[in-house]
Amino acid sequence: MHRPHRNDDLPGLRTLAADVYRDRDAVSVGLALPSNSGVVEGHVNRIKMLKH
Repeated sequence: MHRPHRNDDLPGLRTLAADVYRDRDAVSVGLALPSNSGVVEGHVNRIKMLKH
């Protein structure tokens, strides 16, 4: 059953969208660069999971 959208349905998504909008210049530059930190982030996430 489809529910109409409510503002409180996805507060985390609203926060993420607001943060991306606020930092839009940095996000644009980060997306335009050919390099990224994906490998490093993968290792950081793996370490975080091992700690828990």
